[in-house]
Amino acid sequence: MIDVVTVETIKKTSIEERLRIIELILQSIKIDILKNDSPQKKILHPFKVRKFSMGEEILVDREELYSERGL
Repeated sequence: MIDVVTVETIKKTSIEERLRIIELILQSIKIDILKNDSPQKKILHPFKVRKFSMGEEILVDREELYSERGL
């Protein structure tokens, strides 16, 4: 939890000092992210494709189909 006194002290500082604090916090976050993103071995699962049949091939006469629709 952030100390209220610390927050109030930061609010009273100059803009340059507050920006410097923000830069330091961001730098520490970047370091933490890099530590957490250390190369961990990810478990890879093989991708399996199931074969299936959709039945016989259907040949469609487009002219007949569109004539039924009135197009």
